[in-house]
Amino acid sequence: MGVLGVATGLDASRLTAGELPYYTTASGTSFSAPQVAGAIALMVETNPNLSAAQIKKILQKTATPLPPYYRHEVGAGMLNVHAAVLESAFPARKMGGFRSILERKAVKFTTSVAQNFGGTVNAGSSAETTFNIPVDTVQIGVHIAWGDMFSPNDLALKVFDANGVLRGESNFLNAPGLTGKREDATTGAVSPGIWRTSVNQTGGIGTAQSFFGTVETTRVEYANLIDWATLPTAMQSVVKSSLRSFLMLPDGNRFRPNAMVSRFDLAAALVRGGRVPQYLAQSPVFTDANDLTTRTAIESVQKSPNGKIFYDAANGSAFRPDNTATRLVAAVALVRAANLQSAAQTAVLSPSVSDYSQIPSEYRGHVAVALQKGFLSLDGNQFAPNRALSRLELAQAMVGITNLAIQ
Repeated sequence: MGVLGVATGLDASRLTAGELPYYTTASGTSFSAPQVAGAIALMVETNPNLSAAQIKKILQKTATPLPPYYRHEVGAGMLNVHAAVLESAFPARKMGGFRSILERKAVKFTTSVAQNFGGTVNAGSSAETTFNIPVDTVQIGVHIAWGDMFSPNDLALKVFDANGVLRGESNFLNAPGLTGKREDATTGAVSPGIWRTSVNQTGGIGTAQSFFGTVETTRVEYANLIDWATLPTAMQSVVKSSLRSFLMLPDGNRFRPNAMVSRFDLAAALVRGGRVPQYLAQSPVFTDANDLTTRTAIESVQKSPNGKIFYDAANGSAFRPDNTATRLVAAVALVRAANLQSAAQTAVLSPSVSDYSQIPSEYRGHVAVALQKGFLSLDGNQFAPNRALSRLELAQAMVGITNLAIQ
């Protein structure tokens, strides 16, 4: 796939006035391939003995996950040049160990053709097709194609959900002589029900044109975790979302929603959730974190570009990875990982919160933002800063912070 198109409408919000005359924003492999090639050049410069297989492995293991997008959409994630070059130069500093335990047979994705369709569209009219979307569908791809190569017709595609809301559309240039002659629309966050496609002539002009189409669906199957059936429906949805994005991992055949989260668990979730890029120091930074898996999670969060995520751990001291993570520690960590420190500086926590005085003044803004963004919620009218965070609360927080990142 080549460049998807220049996103000129986004340039003004992404670039400074000084950059606008010289740069633009766009997406596609034509943009990403040179960046990966440059990263590989740096890797080989530091370690000329790397094989192609080793380069590929390092790039994949050091990449930053990109939930809520799935691996069949974004692969291993976003390129982390710093980590890739670091591991190339120092092979003992292996990162990405968390990827080996992601599956745990909690979820299974299956993509298949749900329906084939076709028709003929005339100028000034549209050809519509309905199709059924079952529960647990996480992505839909609708594709149409027509011919022949020299057809003067240019078709447009729209996809509507069960409520009639436009969820995807595609209308690229398909001029005579070009070999495209196809349109593709993909959408996620899918709700079950009867959906609809609409195909029409671009601009309402053209001759009668036959076309063929397919509807592809990606569905997710969940392991039979024996302890989530009693959760409220909304919380079951949160758990499912956290599992299919690998934000949370099951514990055998249980989710254990009420189990307490350790400080390591919180750090590892932020790495799996792509809130912090991976990093590993030359030697252990904390006195009680020595194995690579623990070190990678903890040293990554404390070396975050947004500053250290856990406010109560200093380099050279104990991190206390097995201690429970308190709700105050979690609130500050989540806000910092979401890069909302500036909002925390001005946010005001209502004194009506019954345990307001138990929250240190320098972190009340963080608590306020965590509550405003829905990362955490009050226990009645108290925040309970010293109570341990539960796995269900962490799942809800990670889903919230992940969705915020793509808004």
